[in-house]
Amino acid sequence: MRMIIEARIAGPTGSNATIPLAEIERTDGDVRQLGLNLSEGRDLIRDVQRVLVIAQARTLVEATTHCRHCRATLSIKAMRTIQYRTVFGKVTIDSPQLRRCTCTKSTSAASFSPLAQAMPFRVSPELEYLQVKWAAHLPFAVATELLKEILPVDQAISTAGLKNRVRTVGQELDDQVESAIRGEREYPSNLKNNTKITALAVDSAWLRHCAQPSFMGRHVNIIAGRAVRDDGTSRLYGYVNKEVGSATTRLDHFLSDEGVPRDQKITVVSDGAGEFEKAVDGSVRLLTRILDWFHIAMKFRAIEQSVQKFPDLLAPSGRPIGDEITSAKWLTWHGKCDEAVERLENLHEMFDLRPVDPAHRPLWWNLRGTYFYLNSNREFLVNYGWRYRRGMPISSSIAESAVNQVVSLRCAKKRQMRWTDKGAHLLVQVRVAVLNGELTMREKPIPRRFPIKEKCVDQLEHAA
Repeated sequence: MRMIIEARIAGPTGSNATIPLAEIERTDGDVRQLGLNLSEGRDLIRDVQRVLVIAQARTLVEATTHCRHCRATLSIKAMRTIQYRTVFGKVTIDSPQLRRCTCTKSTSAASFSPLAQAMPFRVSPELEYLQVKWAAHLPFAVATELLKEILPVDQAISTAGLKNRVRTVGQELDDQVESAIRGEREYPSNLKNNTKITALAVDSAWLRHCAQPSFMGRHVNIIAGRAVRDDGTSRLYGYVNKEVGSATTRLDHFLSDEGVPRDQKITVVSDGAGEFEKAVDGSVRLLTRILDWFHIAMKFRAIEQSVQKFPDLLAPSGRPIGDEITSAKWLTWHGKCDEAVERLENLHEMFDLRPVDPAHRPLWWNLRGTYFYLNSNREFLVNYGWRYRRGMPISSSIAESAVNQVVSLRCAKKRQMRWTDKGAHLLVQVRVAVLNGELTMREKPIPRRFPIKEKCVDQLEHAA
């Protein structure tokens, strides 16, 4: 059995041209050869794309071979070729250089290329979109190999080109945010009607810097946040701290983009880390901060594990110390933070009044850390039980998951990656846009910006 596939192009004058594309042979009765395989499908669709693009380019050139004013035929100065990259392969197109007509008194160049003017970026918007979207989820090398395996783009893309394309799109997204912050353009609100932000969580992550072998301890600090809406949906944002002029303006812009009025109170859940202060200090918004319950519970859990070895140890009140700690934990849960801190303080002073037994040192250390943690963040403790019963966020798990989605799954977990501040920042902009569903295919690709010269570029040692 043999199947012959041909393409028939119907021209504007009614003439038809038949072009052979493929011949597929199959052994009769062999079920293993049923249908097209991946290689045959890729070759077929690449040939179809090549024929169609060349025919369209020829039509475009023929429409510009006459002067618009006097209709004289323009002569060809030179014949060149251009490479146009599409999702179905790279196509080589003949591109004539035409001389301008003598009837036009123009100060422009004496010749021009119609195809070069029509396709200035040499890449289709679909290919740019797929490259950037896949690179937002996978390492650059893995995304390139995957696209090459399922699409006939073997010669159309490369790992270096994909990385440059991601940086270009990331820079464009970052420029849009910066121009909106400066007031040069308005950002449309992504918030649905009658939808409010119930909580905002901000957290940070650290990545290895590519210059770490030369400068020990150098890391890339990424801030990620998530806004939770009352309809159950959420939206992410992120940036590298050193690559933005003001972390606070980024937060304010994010809330403005969500359609949050200036006078609306926003509850921010955090774990008390120093990076949080950088993100919110100086904000013009009404931000109400609460301490994350998860970290509080983990600190009490450490004390409970330490006290299990001493069931007969008594607190100053005469009760077993384990019961006293459990009581302090649930006082904190119900918003009675002053009583909880007072009980922890009494237990802490009980050990300070006498030399600490080496066997009690882990208990004393965990008790000391919990007491100082709650005491220093006393103003941010709330009635967690009341919020929990009403379905309101009490944990920064929404921020932890934001960091996991934006940073860890792409840049850190199971992958030995090293980054520059600029490279990580631009990738985060792309990944946030993809996760928020805001990355769209443009009518024209974004002009590439060459090159971002740095002594060290983002390196991938092992692609998982």
